[in-house]
Amino acid sequence: MPLPKTSKAKDKPIKKTNKGRGEGKETAAEKKKLSLHSRKDTYGTKKMTFYVKEELLERLYNFAYWGRHTVTQAFNVVLADGLKGKDTRSREEK
Repeated sequence: MPLPKTSKAKDKPIKKTNKGRGEGKETAAEKKKLSLHSRKDTYGTKKMTFYVKEELLERLYNFAYWGRHTVTQAFNVVLADGLKGKDTRSREEK
């Protein structure tokens, strides 16, 4: 059905993709590089879930944004700075 002449809509070309045809797939080296890049902040870490006050979480997000860090990087920086000078010896020590 043709559009009325008063319509401002225009035809746009359809972007063709090559997915599923063997083209555009990453090589093994590229996949490894991508997976390492996405895991570099979490390598050697442990996942935890806990509650954080909304105001502090917002401040953490702002710190990460302005410092150009990921939230994980920002959290690790803040936690490390907060523990400086504190008693952090192992719990098994007496």
